[in-house]
Amino acid sequence: MFKNAYFSKAELSCRCCGKLHFSNDTLRRLIKVRERFNKPMVITSGYRCRDHCASIGFTMTHTTGQAVDVSVALGYAYELLGIALEEGFTGIGVKQKGAHKGRFLHLDDLESLPGERTRPTVWSY
Repeated sequence: MFKNAYFSKAELSCRCCGKLHFSNDTLRRLIKVRERFNKPMVITSGYRCRDHCASIGFTMTHTTGQAVDVSVALGYAYELLGIALEEGFTGIGVKQKGAHKGRFLHLDDLESLPGERTRPTVWSY
């Protein structure tokens, strides 16, 4: 499943327990984005187990295996955002304030989550 030229199993796995429950469809979509972006994409967060999400106080989108955070800033963030939307990512979270190394885009391809926003949607951190 994770034999591809762009993303390692380690960067898509949970940082606290090492488990990996990542959607094949999401991975295929992510690879298409990477190929069109034609630049390295550093994944700062892929799958997160429920305990990890609870410990950091974020929503559960990453527990679905259909979400990633990509380290990106400025004009590259704008470019990546456009490609992600064209490739069918339905949830886009934008953090572009503060130090460049802390800036990222959240990408997910969820249809919806109970109690969450309708899709497609964009939000900021």
